[in-house]
Amino acid sequence: MSNPIRMCVVCRERFAQKQLIRLQYKDLKLSYFDGQGRSFYVCKHCQSSPKLVNCIAKVCKIDKRYKEILHESLKEIFI
Repeated sequence: MSNPIRMCVVCRERFAQKQLIRLQYKDLKLSYFDGQGRSFYVCKHCQSSPKLVNCIAKVCKIDKRYKEILHESLKEIFI
């Protein structure tokens, strides 16, 4: 069996799937992937990146007004 390779949405580097955190944006809230819907991956190095919120907003097609909500959701996940 081969190890699946996935890409971080922030730094765009490729990693083994087990090294990344899989998240999803659903109902104006960011959470761990629950098995349904679209998701994206973030590497452990980019969790504290200042570009993280902007990259996730772009990937999820979130309006700029909701970036503060997104930032609060990230704090809950990573703390």
